[in-house]
Amino acid sequence: MINMFKKSLFILLICIILNIVSVSAVPYLDASASTPKIERGSIERIYLEIEEVGGISSAYNITAVPEIYEDNIKITPKNIEIPVINDGTVIRVSFKINASKNAELGEKSGKIFIQYYDYDSENEVFLGPKTIKKEFNYVIIEGRGIYSIDSNPKNMSIYVDGNYVGNTPLNVSIKEGNHFLRLSSEIFGNYSEKVTVYAGENYNLFKNFEESEKIEISENISISENTSKNVSEVSEISKNIEFNGILVYLGFLLAALVVIFIFTKDKY
Repeated sequence: MINMFKKSLFILLICIILNIVSVSAVPYLDASASTPKIERGSIERIYLEIEEVGGISSAYNITAVPEIYEDNIKITPKNIEIPVINDGTVIRVSFKINASKNAELGEKSGKIFIQYYDYDSENEVFLGPKTIKKEFNYVIIEGRGIYSIDSNPKNMSIYVDGNYVGNTPLNVSIKEGNHFLRLSSEIFGNYSEKVTVYAGENYNLFKNFEESEKIEISENISISENTSKNVSEVSEISKNIEFNGILVYLGFLLAALVVIFIFTKDKY
């Protein structure tokens, strides 16, 4: 009786071991994805790690297919094919997510479908396909525009919203929205401009400080010339007034002498 029990127990253990081996021989895949932050008007990668977790069998002809359901957002390529993932190993692949400048801000989600096959070495055939589905998340954040800023002369200090960012010439990445740009120099002074930046757009700003100085100098010269001309005209008018006054005085004097002469002649 005891011997029969031992034999039954032994047979049961053998069946359990054979079942474990047969189950373990089937490949099982699992996957995980990164959670990227993507600026509007830019492209960012999302990374996918695919792992064979069965331990003693390989997966073949793997195809990863991503899906995104948001407007103004695209993911490429349409699929990635992997010939084989050996048992217990991890393969890392990536897709590009392109968020347009009009993409809606916030957290988004998508799905990746992974299809694969097992290989029956005894019959030399592929078995399957099997499919797993994994969700992934990503976040759309405010984008940036590029401002190419230059000046004459060079090496002007550049400030964005009061913060120093470098000297001209310089390409400055600026967050979308309204901002104040300022070019500053101890010699030439300051130039400020209010700008509106849109995600994914390029802008140019050039300021010729030396030309501005020439204009100011020429205006000063013109003012000086006009002032001198006005002064000379006033001086000329003053001279004319003085000369006319002398003539009037001489006329009165001459008239007085004539009157005195007439009265004196009658007496004598």
